This record gives sequence, C-alpha cells and structure tokens, in this order.
Amino acid sequence: MIIDTLENAEKLNLGPRFAKAFAWLKDPANAALPAGHHVIETAPDGTETLFANVQEYDTRDPATCRLEFHRRYADIQFLFEGNEAIGWRPLTDDLAVTQPYSEQDDIGFVAGEGTAIPFVPNGFFVLFPQDAHAPGQRTPAATRVKKAIVKVLL
Repeated sequence: MIIDTLENAEKLNLGPRFAKAFAWLKDPANAALPAGHHVIETAPDGTETLFANVQEYDTRDPATCRLEFHRRYADIQFLFEGNEAIGWRPLTDDLAVTQPYSEQDDIGFVAGEGTAIPFVPNGFFVLFPQDAHAPGQRTPAATRVKKAIVKVLL
C-alpha cells in the first residue's frame, strides 16, 4: 500500500500507466463526472487497462465494511468530496475467505478487521493485490463522499 498526496504522485515512478492515472485524478474536470464507469485506456485487444469507477455514497460504520482484495488491478482511491477512512491489513493466508475471488469482477472478500486510516486532503491510497482493504468507513460521523477508484491493470 502507498499513501501520499497528488502533489507527490509523479515522484513515485510506478510506470506510465500509473502516471496516466494520476494525471487523470489531477484534472479538475473529472471531479464533475457523474457516478459510473469511465474508461481511460484500453489495450488493442479491448482490455480495459485503466479505468475509473466514480462513486457517491454515505460512509458507514467500520464493522459493516468488508475486507476486499483484487488480483488483476491495483486501486488508486481518491476522494473528490467528503471524509472517509479505509481499513487496511496485509492479505495473509490465515484470513478466512468469506466470498471467493471472482476473476470476472476481480474481487474477493476475507474476514477480519483492518487498521482504519483516514484520507488526508488531496491524498490517495494505492492498494495492491497483497493489500486487504475495507473502504467506506466513517470518520467518526457518516458523511457523503464522492470518490474515484482508478483501476490500473498490473
């Protein structure tokens, strides 16, 4: 997992696809996009190599936020509006699977709790396959958020 701010994103040197994702997040026009799926880049075979899921929702009690994981895509999670924390812990073999991994949806769920880490202003989280994470946690009161989850094909 990486936690930082957009001002420092270009210093990370994670490769051209991540650079394009951070440029997308820095474009103020994207904060006005409606909730939904927004394709940023596709491969010649049609595979979405970079896309953003823009979401609007109310944050929840951490006990109701499930730990999820991905294998094909990294997440870059960024808040346009509101306050939120993400629960995080390493994805280890001792965590019981509560919903098996779906290759089609690139998501699975495990039991357990993560350490709640709040977003900082203009901050982002990069979450890799080894990172179990539970987004959407209130900090401390529930708030409405508008968020982009940029998915980067690994």
